[in-house]
Amino acid sequence: MFFITLLSLCSGAGTDANVWVIVFGENGDTGTLALKESSKSNKFERKQVDTFRFPDILSLGDLSKVRVWHDNTGIAPGWHLEHIDVKDEFMDKTFRFPCDRWLSKKDDDGQIMRELACANNDYLDLSEKTKYEICITTGDAEETKENAWIVLEGRKCRSKEFVMENSSKKKRFLRGNVDRFEFSSKNVGDIAAICLGHTPKDGKKVKGEAYWHVEEVVVTEKELGNKYIFRCNVLIPLSPKRDEYLTFECTKIIESFASKARSLVPVKYEIIIITGDEKGAGTDANVSITIYGSNGDSGSQQLRQRLRNLFERGQTDRFVVEMLDMGDLQRVRVEHDNSGLCPGWLLDRVEITNTANGVTTIFLCGKWLDTKRADGQIARVLYPKY
Repeated sequence: MFFITLLSLCSGAGTDANVWVIVFGENGDTGTLALKESSKSNKFERKQVDTFRFPDILSLGDLSKVRVWHDNTGIAPGWHLEHIDVKDEFMDKTFRFPCDRWLSKKDDDGQIMRELACANNDYLDLSEKTKYEICITTGDAEETKENAWIVLEGRKCRSKEFVMENSSKKKRFLRGNVDRFEFSSKNVGDIAAICLGHTPKDGKKVKGEAYWHVEEVVVTEKELGNKYIFRCNVLIPLSPKRDEYLTFECTKIIESFASKARSLVPVKYEIIIITGDEKGAGTDANVSITIYGSNGDSGSQQLRQRLRNLFERGQTDRFVVEMLDMGDLQRVRVEHDNSGLCPGWLLDRVEITNTANGVTTIFLCGKWLDTKRADGQIARVLYPKY
């Protein structure tokens, strides 16, 4: 079950338009949800919190983004959205998606669709305590009845020493066993190395030589779920001295879905549409594009400009659209609605530039989108030219 809550604050922020959302998570997406039955009789008014209940939606796991849009209908369709909260009842967790932008043809950048990244992890104060799970695999060579300790060496700072106690009630560090410990520390950032020590329980001097065979250590940052793997396969000597320890560098990092989603940021894309240079190549129809990338898709974006006759023969049309970083572009779908006096269209190519990194991807077409020509299709899926 999902509860979706929206808030608007600015003067004139409310909207009379119909609003829809799609929620994306690690297990898929909700599909298009119409926001119809609110907790308030008059929806989307200024300084009002509207809550919508969706009892049949299954848990999507950690959420990454929300796509929200309206149909620009009604007397006052322009809308300023402060943020969206989505509560997953199964996980008992609320995800926040800040916006603080207009969805309005007359305000901001004129867009009525926004993609919002989940900001839960941005609210983590790095000075606060973060939970870490330590999983240690003892090898077959030597087990130990003594204690161990660990220090995390992060990119931001170093953790305090955490003692992993062995006891007669719960024996740890036996051959082939995996022992788990949890402790809290200041957030150290990405973990580059660990310091691992092997110390007697009573702190007394060691008689003779004793060792502990450590096969592997896995450290999991509980808030984000990132795993840091350290392949050790070494004998650690028993020593009462705290300055006698072994240091291991991180062998592998497994980045969690939540961590990847955290890195998604709004990016402006320049979309260039080049119409073919043949008789009748231009179109009077409404043209839309959907961009697909390694981080998801843009949703259908109608390509419009005020006071300009678009998609004429031999013409180049430029559009700027802001959306969450799509990653590597994989394909685009270009289509029109077959409206107007002359809807048939010869599309030469599409060029899309990520203005944040300057990378341009070219999609060649050279085909008609015309119900009366060629194969009669008015939608084309195009792949990058390499």
